[in-house]
Amino acid sequence: MKNRVWQAIVVIVFLVVLSRTALQRDLQASAFEEKINQSLENGYLPVVVLSQESGEYRSLGKSALWAAEYAADKVNENGGVNGCKVQIISENTNSEKSKALSLFQGASRASFLVLGPMDAPETAYIAKNVERNQTINIAAYSFAESRNTMAPHGISYMSDSEAGDLEEVRVWSQANPDIKNVVLFTMSEDESQENTTELLQDRLEDMGLHLLKIVDIRQGASDKDYAYYAIQALNQGADGYIFLVRGKETGNILLKLRSHGVEEGRQISTSFSAYGSELFDVAGNMLDGISIWNKFDPVYQGKDWQQLLQDYRIARHGTEQVSNPVADYYDSVMAICQCYEEFGITSENYKEFIGNQEVVDWFYNSKQLKGIQSSYQWQEGQKVTDYQFFVFDGKTPVNRSSR
Repeated sequence: MKNRVWQAIVVIVFLVVLSRTALQRDLQASAFEEKINQSLENGYLPVVVLSQESGEYRSLGKSALWAAEYAADKVNENGGVNGCKVQIISENTNSEKSKALSLFQGASRASFLVLGPMDAPETAYIAKNVERNQTINIAAYSFAESRNTMAPHGISYMSDSEAGDLEEVRVWSQANPDIKNVVLFTMSEDESQENTTELLQDRLEDMGLHLLKIVDIRQGASDKDYAYYAIQALNQGADGYIFLVRGKETGNILLKLRSHGVEEGRQISTSFSAYGSELFDVAGNMLDGISIWNKFDPVYQGKDWQQLLQDYRIARHGTEQVSNPVADYYDSVMAICQCYEEFGITSENYKEFIGNQEVVDWFYNSKQLKGIQSSYQWQEGQKVTDYQFFVFDGKTPVNRSSR
């Protein structure tokens, strides 16, 4: 009898917690909706952003939000759009999937377009849980599976990551034809990396590479874990190592490999997901000779890019490398503003464009758009632009095309 009473109490407590959580999420969604409505009432054209200012993706999220606000400032310096100033309306998801979904649903009641999240796990969660979607979502749809789930409303702010990783390995293997047997580092907890791992497993043999082992990295790994991962790989007697993980994990495992005799950087190929300050800070000169790819060229000489680079360094006190979302978020805000201009969208008629199929089509299959580094377009929601391939000279990435 006592056991049943305790079981009933546990169930009641669990239901109360769930109810409170649901109420909290609904309040968050409603508050975000009201924030957007207030912007419109004040005569602004909103660009709605799901940001990641805290949590696991805070470093990238802060850079992405900075880029969005920077682009809006540039538009406003030139008079705004259709007589309206542009305003970034953002809310922090805290890098939590359920909160991101709640905020997206709240935004969908007031806006026809949401920019973000900038990370794949939150984007995939939104894609799988939005039952009836009429809201354009420019987010991390850089994997075909999530784009297909949200078609035609899911638009990728960056180019396809799977295709880029595949091309990087192909370029790396062609430059190092003696490398035949490889170990691959991935993180199955990250759905995007898991998908890329499956793709590479299917395609490595076509490149003349034999996969000896997949080493699965867990989030929040310790120094002891990194040593264990490196030893797992070294025990295979591999010629080369392919990293699909982010900068912190790549840098720490790389240090362990180097300390155990992996002397030639050319034996290592790394993903764009590792490109950034965490990798450079952790690995430093140990990066020499390593191959990496990226979705933008950090030393591009265009005037607008150089100005952005200068302003970013000032804003970050000169201590942080430009992260991947910066160029793409800048481009996305500029594209949104161009859409507003071409459709004659103002703060007064904004709500009339919710569910407008012509606006959906404008993003899903766009004409050529001017990006901060080069022209690009969206084809079936996928951003089509150039990939950039680098080899480290010391700790400086040098574009292969200039070598």
